[in-house]
Parts: sequence; structure tokens; C-alpha cells
Amino acid sequence: MFDISDLGRLSAADLIDAARQWSREENAAAARKMAVMAELFTRRTGVDAEDRSGWWLDPEAAVAAEVAVAVGVTQGLALHQTQRAVALRDRLPRVAALFAEGLISDLLIRKIVYRTGLVTDPAVMAEVDAAIADRVNRWGQLSEKKIEQAIDATVLSHDPIAVRQVVESLAGRRVEFGSPSDAPGFTSVWALLPAADATALEDRLEAIAHTVCAADPRTLQNRRADALSAVGVGLDALVCQCGLDDCDAATGPTPSPNTTVYLIADSETIDEVEERVTEEPARKDKPALIFGSGVTSVEALNLTRARLRQIVHPGDAPSEERYVPSRALAEFIRCRDVTCRFPGCDVAATEADIDHTVPYPVGPTHASNLKALCRFHHLLKTFWAGLEGWHDRQLPDGTVIWTSPTGHEYTTYPGSRDLFPSLCRPTGTLWDADPPRPPACEARGAMMPRRRHTRAQSRARAVTAARRLNQRHGAEPHGPPPF
Repeated sequence: MFDISDLGRLSAADLIDAARQWSREENAAAARKMAVMAELFTRRTGVDAEDRSGWWLDPEAAVAAEVAVAVGVTQGLALHQTQRAVALRDRLPRVAALFAEGLISDLLIRKIVYRTGLVTDPAVMAEVDAAIADRVNRWGQLSEKKIEQAIDATVLSHDPIAVRQVVESLAGRRVEFGSPSDAPGFTSVWALLPAADATALEDRLEAIAHTVCAADPRTLQNRRADALSAVGVGLDALVCQCGLDDCDAATGPTPSPNTTVYLIADSETIDEVEERVTEEPARKDKPALIFGSGVTSVEALNLTRARLRQIVHPGDAPSEERYVPSRALAEFIRCRDVTCRFPGCDVAATEADIDHTVPYPVGPTHASNLKALCRFHHLLKTFWAGLEGWHDRQLPDGTVIWTSPTGHEYTTYPGSRDLFPSLCRPTGTLWDADPPRPPACEARGAMMPRRRHTRAQSRARAVTAARRLNQRHGAEPHGPPPF
């Protein structure tokens, strides 16, 4: 088409044409990516893996972890993508063909796969696939809501109780904490509640937010947020921040310090901050790192009630003669690693296990053989290992080199490497050559936590329940088809 350096010579019409062409190419590339995901997913979850389908970390979760590392997304997103890819390939082949030609966007594919997910009869599903494939290019430039209506109208005409209804939101109610975009030191909260419950919570927060006097400097939104925090610690009023001596709301119950937040900071910086409590800082402080959140300034933190512990680099200290590391060694490992050491995982090290890279007792309890792994990736490494599974190698500076089941290598570095490089000084060489590999334990699978139902069974039960709910409430169209 053109070289990117030639953009300045293109007319506005040429730029629009180029954007449309590359959008089609992008759609086609997404279709091919999903096709290879579906193929890998099918291979990894086939007949040979049926005996592991009841594992808590089952074949679907294992292949999702493998895909997540390869394409640079979270494990949960990889699982959704691969399941969607399989549904597209097996249930919507005609729609998939249009996707491969770049005629349908990935966002539209997501809606089609989801909104046809309650169709259970293969023959009916084939009819729905054909109808959507014939109509999709006649829908034109529709809003998101109208696209959903168009898909639902097609489903309705073939299988009325397979239409996604509003009543299904009752089963989807949930509360979620945290987002990758959260600022350090803050955690976003998102909830989907029944309308009556949400109204009751809103009224409660509003009442608590108005327990202060009119001189309180906080905005109403700030007070609502503080009211939610008050509810979390069992209080029903806020302490006013007006600073007036005669304010009745200036004193009140305060929560007990029962929440722990872990952070790493340079000891010299903390000392300087404590010395300058009432003075203007002479220079910018070195940063502090809050586990599970991110980087902030030490001076922005209130350390008056903090318990300070010094992290000691073990240097060339010998191995500890036990499986569970000492408190000092475990704290060093967590501060060095900051997060789970599996590629792409952000679980805080304070919430993770301490893993022996070479399993104990072949591998010693030593800083050069220990790292932080969240429970999911700890189980992945333990139970999906072997010649055709995951294995890892750790260097004395904390670098971990992972090898996937396909032989691809992924390297992760300690999370403190840039901010606190002294924590990443080598801690002693354990092996001159490749580290030893303990023999595989044939009975290890018996120790894996089990599911009450396999994922396939759970999906089937969810579809059956949704169809039954639709049948009970009556499936009605959301409006006339917008085409």
C-alpha cells in the first residue's frame, strides 16, 4: 500500500482509505490469531488430558497460562479468548470465514459469540450462523445497542429461549477490586448489584457522608468515598476535618489499625523524612514501592504508625537446613521479587508462596533457589512440569528463565531491580552447570486440589440454567430488528 514515511504525501481521502484497508487487515490477523489459539486449545484439552479435567488447575487453565505468556495478556483474558476462538470455530464457521476475510471486527465477533451462547441444538446453531453471516454486512453502521438487538432478533427467530435476557444479571452480580490503571496507593472498586441493593447502599453512603459539618473541606464525592471506607471498618459516621474547636463532629470513633500495607523504601530516605516532618523538603525523596499497587513518594505516606523492619541482603550466607525459609530470608525474597515471578503476573509477593526453583531437598533453601510464586503459578509449575511441561532456572541475581511446554523461553527479573538494585546483588552460585532435576513423582497428581464439576460441566449447567430462566420469565424481543 504505502510506506509509513510517505504519510505526509497522502491526501485526506487516501488516509481514510488506508485506515479502512489496515482495519480489514487487522481483523483478518485477529481471526488467524484466534484460529491458532483454538487449535492449541483443542490439542492441550483433548482426550489425553481428560484425566486432569477435574483438577483445580485443569488443562484449560494450563493452556490459557501458556497462551497468556506468548501473546502478552493476562491468564484470565487468554482463557476467554481461547474459549471464544473455539466457539467461533466450532459453532459459527460461516461467521468465522467472514472474520478471516477481515469483514467483521473482533469486537463484533465477541458480541456474536456471547449472544448466541445459549443455543444448544447443533442444527439450530447452524441456522443461526448462516442467518447472521447473511445479514451481518447489511447491518451497516449501527450503535452497540442496535447490534445487540440485531443479533438477538436473529436468535429469537430460531430459538426464543436462547436470547440473552436482562434477568441473567442476577446471576452476574459481583464486586471487583483493582484495575491496572489504578494510581499507586489506590484501588478502584466496581460492583454490579440488584437495583434495590444498590439504592440501599447509596442511601447509606449518602447518610454517612452528611455526618460532618458544613465547614468540612472535602467534596461530597470525597466524603462518599470515605463513607464507603467507614462502612468497611464498621463505622456509621465520619470524623469532621473542619478543624473548628466547637464542631461536634470533629471527634468520633476511629477504626482500629487492623489493615496491613507492605511497602519498600530506602532506609536513609525514611530517616530524612522523619527529620523533616514540619520542614519544607530540600530535595525530592527516593520512591517507595507499595506491594500490589505501585510507586509513590515516601513523603506522601504517613509512617508515624508504621512498623519498620530492615531487609538484610543474605550475601554469601549458606543454605538454611529446613524447608520453610526463616522470616528474614522470606522477607528478603519478597522484597527482591515484589511480585509473582511468572511472566506477566502482577500478584504481590506478599500474597504469594515462596517456591524452591529446584524442589527441596534436592534444591536448598537458599536465596539463589527461592522466588515468589502466586498459588496459581506455583501449582502450574508443580503439576504441569516435566519434559513436556514448564520448568525454570534461577540465577544468583534473582533472574528466572522459564521454558514453556513448547520450548520457548521467557525471562523475568526481580521487581526491585530498577528501584532498589542493591537487593539484586548475587546471593551465591549453587551449581556450576545446569541445576539438577529431581525425578518425576508419578502419584503427584493425587495432591492437586479438585473441582466439584469440570469446566465443561459448569458451562453446560450455566447454559441450562439461563435457558430455564428465560423460559420461566418468557423470552421477548428487545425491539424490532434494526435492519
